[in-house]
Amino acid sequence: MVKKVLIADDEADLELLIRQRFQKQIRQKIYEFTFAQNGAEALEKLEEDTEIGVVMTDLNMPVMDGLTLLSRIGSLSRTIKVVIVSAYGDMQNIRTAMNRGAYDFLTKPIDFEDFEVTMQKTLEEVFLLQEAQRAHQRWASVRQFFSPGLAEQLERDPALLEGRNQDVTVLVSDLRSFSSLAERLGPQQTCQLIRDMMERLSNRIVEHEGVIVDYAGDGILAMWNAPVAQESHALLACRAAVAMLGEMAGLEADWQNVVGGRLSLGIGINTGVAQVGNTGSTRKFKYGPHGHTVNLASRVQDQSKHVGTPLLITGATRSKLPADFPVCRLGLAHLAGIANLIDLYELHSTPPAESWLAYRDAYENALAMYEAGRLVEAQTVLVSLLERRRADVNEVPIKLLLERVTEQLKDPRATFDRALYRTAH
Repeated sequence: MVKKVLIADDEADLELLIRQRFQKQIRQKIYEFTFAQNGAEALEKLEEDTEIGVVMTDLNMPVMDGLTLLSRIGSLSRTIKVVIVSAYGDMQNIRTAMNRGAYDFLTKPIDFEDFEVTMQKTLEEVFLLQEAQRAHQRWASVRQFFSPGLAEQLERDPALLEGRNQDVTVLVSDLRSFSSLAERLGPQQTCQLIRDMMERLSNRIVEHEGVIVDYAGDGILAMWNAPVAQESHALLACRAAVAMLGEMAGLEADWQNVVGGRLSLGIGINTGVAQVGNTGSTRKFKYGPHGHTVNLASRVQDQSKHVGTPLLITGATRSKLPADFPVCRLGLAHLAGIANLIDLYELHSTPPAESWLAYRDAYENALAMYEAGRLVEAQTVLVSLLERRRADVNEVPIKLLLERVTEQLKDPRATFDRALYRTAH
């Protein structure tokens, strides 16, 4: 990358001398020089080109002298080092300049070998300071996304952030009916609501050792098992999701006078291999997963709207949870953009009552009957479930399965599809 230097001096022949001396390096784009006749002009050029990191300035100039230029440069919000280039008669001013933050000084007449050495040394100092500043900014970003303990571990071993394939659990959340809510509240109140919600939900994710990958409008993308391994990453993600849902009642109560209705969250969770790493830039750190596993988590979150549950997980995630974890298998689904059938599970958000467990077992039994083609038996079980209505039961899957069973019984010759759910591709 070309190294940019500004020369501030009112000597008419200095620009020609410097261009002649460094013509090869200028042609090879090693150095790029900008020239100013006084301090005021130098400040204008510094504002025009924010990549200039070194200023070599005379002290005695018209309009604005070098000392004033030095003090004005100090107020700019970026790294700039100043080298004073002046005559022996200015030694008192040079000492003043050094006390005010000048990096080095050269005397006139200029020795161009010394000039180049000093300039190169100053450019290297600026580069090191800029790198340190960028590193500080990167780690400040890291600490925003990771828990304190994990951030410290990453600072000790930055190689953990390098790209690689990794088995991860991904969580995607979404505030239901956000568009209509935002239209009704207006931009200011919408931003305040989302900020409050994100703060609460993010705390629950970090509390359960998750990585906050991104915020997108009213949604969150979070991940477990990267950049460091977590043995129970699926369990941590599910517990974080339950805790996130637990925040919604308090949020809704605090915003009741503004929202005037329900605030509902939808969450989808999937486990699988993803490409993880830092895909950001030197200006913005962004560490996260990419690929099919993330896409599927997003599709599952979207599907949760259609099955009446706030929390939906895939079979891949279910396989990594304890056997007694409160989940209900809802059935197979064809999801948009996903080639293979996906097994979907409803995750119960509170410690389940015996009645819920009984309903769960009966529904899963009816689902197994449907998938085995035992349609009459499945119908009998499902009708019985609907007759015994309970508030703690999600009846949407029961109704959808009963509808599918009834359709198949009416037309036995129709092609049988084990998948209960289908979304447009």
